[in-house]
Amino acid sequence: MRVGLLGGVRATTDDGEPIDIGSPRSQAVLAALALSQGTPLPVSRLIDLVWGDAPPNSASKALQWHVAQLRKSLGADAIARVGAAYRLDVHTDVEHFRRCVRLGDTAAAVASWGGVPLAGLEAPGLDSAVAGLTEEWLGAVEMDFSRRVSADPRSVVGELSSFVSDHPTREGLAALLMTALYRTGRQADALAVYQRVRQHLVDELGVEPGPALRVAEQQVLAHAEVPAPVLIGRDADLAAVREALRLSPVVTLVGPGGIGKTRLASAFDGAFVSLAEITLPADVPRAVADALGIVERPGVTVAQAVVAARPSLLVLDNCEHVLDGAAAFASAVCSSVQVLATSRERLSVADEQVVVVEPLDDAASVELFDVRARAADPAYSGDASVIELCRRLDGIPLVIELAAARVRSHRPAELLTRLDIGVRRTGSARHRTVRSAIQWSYDLLSAPEQELFCRLSVFAAPFDLDAVADDHLLGDLVERSTVAVHDGPFGRRFRLLEPLRQFASELLRDRAAALSSHASWCVRQVALIGGLLGGPAEVEGVGRLAELWPNLRAAVTWALESGDVRLADALIRPVVTELPLRGRREIGDWAEQLLAAMASHHTHVRAGVPPKSTLASGSDSLGGAEAGLGAFWLVWVAERNTQSSSPAGLPDTPDHPLSRYARAYASGDGLKLAQSLPEAVSSVDDPQLRAFLELMPSGTLLGVGQFEHVDTKVARLADRYREQGPPTLLHWALQTLGYSAMFQGRVPDPFFDEAADVALPPGTLSANKTTEARRAFRQGDRDKAFELLEAHIDELLETGNVVAASIVALEFIAITKASLREEAATVLGYLKHANDFGAMAAQKLVIGLTTTAPGMGDREALLYMRGVLSAGRGRSGSRRPPAGRV
Repeated sequence: MRVGLLGGVRATTDDGEPIDIGSPRSQAVLAALALSQGTPLPVSRLIDLVWGDAPPNSASKALQWHVAQLRKSLGADAIARVGAAYRLDVHTDVEHFRRCVRLGDTAAAVASWGGVPLAGLEAPGLDSAVAGLTEEWLGAVEMDFSRRVSADPRSVVGELSSFVSDHPTREGLAALLMTALYRTGRQADALAVYQRVRQHLVDELGVEPGPALRVAEQQVLAHAEVPAPVLIGRDADLAAVREALRLSPVVTLVGPGGIGKTRLASAFDGAFVSLAEITLPADVPRAVADALGIVERPGVTVAQAVVAARPSLLVLDNCEHVLDGAAAFASAVCSSVQVLATSRERLSVADEQVVVVEPLDDAASVELFDVRARAADPAYSGDASVIELCRRLDGIPLVIELAAARVRSHRPAELLTRLDIGVRRTGSARHRTVRSAIQWSYDLLSAPEQELFCRLSVFAAPFDLDAVADDHLLGDLVERSTVAVHDGPFGRRFRLLEPLRQFASELLRDRAAALSSHASWCVRQVALIGGLLGGPAEVEGVGRLAELWPNLRAAVTWALESGDVRLADALIRPVVTELPLRGRREIGDWAEQLLAAMASHHTHVRAGVPPKSTLASGSDSLGGAEAGLGAFWLVWVAERNTQSSSPAGLPDTPDHPLSRYARAYASGDGLKLAQSLPEAVSSVDDPQLRAFLELMPSGTLLGVGQFEHVDTKVARLADRYREQGPPTLLHWALQTLGYSAMFQGRVPDPFFDEAADVALPPGTLSANKTTEARRAFRQGDRDKAFELLEAHIDELLETGNVVAASIVALEFIAITKASLREEAATVLGYLKHANDFGAMAAQKLVIGLTTTAPGMGDREALLYMRGVLSAGRGRSGSRRPPAGRV
């Protein structure tokens, strides 16, 4: 079944047959729910949306009636009651549209737009939601036009003109139309667009055009590009790649550095992954995970996660130095996801199509040179020497752009005189051409510019202005086409193109100083991000951390390899809670490496060998501060091991309150944990981390009956998080209070309902689905309960967060003990022996069920429950799981 809102409110079966959804008021109820698909809407909010500012006194009862009618039409499980809220659990066309936008597939997003949202429906309360959705569509349209204008400006002029006429205040669309007209030789028409839009803005709104449109006009008047085209002379290559993608699951663009492979691949909508910053083939999955925002999990490979996400196209850029890893990854995903790779040689995988990217011909080379030269110097005018210059540069786009960026100081004839490369049209000669041209361009930089250019080679991903002490020098490098710039989700970002980065890295003289500066920038970044993660802007912090992660990984690696324990601590500590909150296990790996570096330091000191690390040189034992540092990181090794139920022991560290806390936490000994907690918490200076350490062991403390302690401490934390954030910790605190209430025989629903309404950042670990499953079962929807619990088990297995298996087991027993008594008894055997929480749950909450079954491991129990739930959905009576427990 599918609900549609675009072009009018409607519902259809999977076969496309229309479903009667009742009166306009019922349609408004459905539309309100569908605009928030999958998220519970409180009854009060629904009434506001459906009836607007003047709801009748009977609105609450009327809403119940409309929901009941919709359930009759759509099915009983289409609309779920979640406390004092309703939630639509049906796929919608809006959901599909938004997913395409999130994946960056703007072409698919625009194609999926079915028309004006809620067309023909009178629902004033939904006007703002419709306006917001329309704004999302126009944003997608603008992004898609930007892509199409770059690829083929002539083909979009007519369609873009229509959009500008329909939306005369969208200055971004008008600027794109000016770009398209100018690139097709219609400068006068481009300026006329500016005048028409300006007149409309002045007459209708009383405002002048904004900066983007004014810059577009100035660039057209100055004969500059708006912005510069990216695919001059590549029409035949675009067609060849499209045809290859039609025929093959893997297409590789092959050619020397600087030939334009990356730019050509970027013209195709897809998930883009640069492999330039990694050095080992084994690191390819990690680079993909970074680029696509995938958090690596035990039990599921990155390739499996990519297949599950199903992007329309996966672009693997710069594969040549990690060819084996790129080939293995492409082979692992290409049966479900199409792959477009760029490399200096083919991947040599099954069914691969190779497209050789050739140099630009003379006409395209001259056009590219002229465009880039006009952007650098509006007074530029070409001469007869340009064609010979481009031939000497072998038609390689990167080299042509580097030369054109110099026209302010050198006329083309002078450039030709200075350029003595000696090129022949062979693959190896083209590599020499690129290197020679980069060297020549580098030689023309001033000494400070050369130094900055080389220092920037240590950045593993894009960076912001704060990374550079002299932004004037950086601006000079941008003008000379040696540094690329783009607008990211959190502002302007800079990077070196890969051939330039490799060259700069080879010439970097003081690598240690550059890496130290890079690490200092990362420290400033994580301090900012840590503040966001600890407050109401948590979702922004999660996004910024994902953007920073490749650079942060490089900085942590260097700090650990250098033995700079203090620096490693400063880099990781502000974001350390992302390990338990979002499952970033790499933090646990870093913690273990940090402890190993500390241990190595003191081994060297005791042996009389100069230590590699910067930690307390000259001492032969850990002092109080160093002991506290080691104990702190032991906590996060314990968290990583506990989260995945790893039996691995903890490294040896001196006695410290946090060490005792970590070992009690890892062993699941609730009594020792309760004893060690006060002193451990008081030993931490950071108030946010202190509060987190109070919250983290609450489940274990519930297992040993510390109800009053948990209720007092966690209720206080919940009040704090309601006022100050972050949302995730409020959610966790409410879930904890819910289970505490349940153990004490009180009604837990208010806590669980409030927790379910908290908006969480992507990837957050949550137990929402377990409580939703129990609620669905109590409402008589057994299949829905089974489906929710099975989906949650899949999430736990994928994330490796198998320590939560005891919570799942509790809900599993509650919804299966009547119809699947034997299976429930088997899981009760696991629950009793899983941990203190499980034993307490079995004692307090499981009545009328006994077991003689032996205990299982956490992962084994999850797999067993998933098998039972999968076999039991849609069938009545007792069903047996598949053969065997797993």
